[in-house]
This record gives sequence, C-alpha cells and structure tokens, in this order.
Amino acid sequence: MIILSLILTLIGMLLLYKCSSKQITKTKQQIFIHYQTQLRVLAYLCLLLAGSLLCLEYGSSIGFISWWIFATPVTFLLVLSVNDLKPTKKLK
Repeated sequence: MIILSLILTLIGMLLLYKCSSKQITKTKQQIFIHYQTQLRVLAYLCLLLAGSLLCLEYGSSIGFISWWIFATPVTFLLVLSVNDLKPTKKLK
C-alpha cells in the first residue's frame, strides 16, 4: 500500500510539474498542450487516491498526516531532480 501510494504521489507531482506554464513553453510537447486540463485533473486524482489509500490503511487523521509527510520529501526530490542546478557567476 505504501509503495502504491509513493508511485501515485510521484506520478501526480510529475504530471503537475509537466503541466505547469513554464514547463509547457520549455518542452512544447503536444500531449501536455492539448490535454493540459485533463492531465491536471488526473494528477489531482492520483494525489487524492494516494491519500485515500493511506487513510484506509491507517485511519483518517494518521493517514492524512502520513501522506502529507510522505509527499513533502517526494516533492523536494522531484524538484531537485528535474531542475538544472548550475552555479551562477562567481563573485570576486
């Protein structure tokens, strides 16, 4: 259940990232341009399903808090992996 929740959270966050306005103008992939609203709804459904799975497994309050704590590092790692972190000019 936890692994499925991790996968759904990762898919949801990745879809939201790919459907953002900055990313769409950067990649210009046709599927993200034409189906932007549907993909965002799918991303939110993935996140809702991941939270629901944890709530069913551990109870509503503990499941929600565990999903929130679980989603935070996943989001942070996703941001670190997809962004180019190059150093700027060195100060003299």
